[in-house]
Amino acid sequence: MQKNLSLKTKADFPLRKIQKQLISDDVEKQLREAILSGALAPGESLAEAHVGEQLGVSRASVRQAKFHLASEGLLEFDDRGTAIVRKLTLADAHEILEFRQALELAAVRLACTRLTDDAVAAIEANIRQTEQERDLLTLTHLDIAFHEEIIRAACNSRLMSAWHTLRPQLELWLAGMHRRHSAITAQTCEVTVDGHRALLAALQSGDPDHAEQAMRQHTSGMQAYFSLTSESDSDVIAEGMEKGWLPC
Repeated sequence: MQKNLSLKTKADFPLRKIQKQLISDDVEKQLREAILSGALAPGESLAEAHVGEQLGVSRASVRQAKFHLASEGLLEFDDRGTAIVRKLTLADAHEILEFRQALELAAVRLACTRLTDDAVAAIEANIRQTEQERDLLTLTHLDIAFHEEIIRAACNSRLMSAWHTLRPQLELWLAGMHRRHSAITAQTCEVTVDGHRALLAALQSGDPDHAEQAMRQHTSGMQAYFSLTSESDSDVIAEGMEKGWLPC
């Protein structure tokens, strides 16, 4: 595997005129990608008139998309009703990762005993895609999709429903952590692939206890990133790399 390949950490998001029939879905998709990429920064406000003009759509279409993104936890509204890009707090991060770990520990035990050839093939395909990916936001999407394949392999609709509730905010948090990690090291892709291969091997072992331990180690390492600040990013990430505490 090639090492130290550069990743794009800041994507440009020129807004284009929308021609799709489902206008609000396209508005929502563009705004979500801009939020997850960091092009729309945490705390930034979204004026309906300005966004609508850029996209060439009505304010009503922008408003509908904003309400949906707010329901996912990607936007919030201030006292004046202005939509603001959600800035995750330390308490938010704790709750998101606690919820994620609870879901994934349960899912990995079930998936270990219910694993099918199709599930393995889907997970392996995701890993191959991730290994070749050099765009940081796409890498984040693939990372989340990998973990969703494990939830799907558990064959429990209630777990999947809970995952869909968590996924948008987990993706928001992970996208931010990938950007911070990649600012210090170009090994984000390599680290993610290695971690996911280890999880697949644990799933294929057929031992639920071993699979749970592998997932616990995989998810617990992210706790090291709770205390990151703009002044200490490089030191904490460097220490985290040495100890295997990487966001994936």
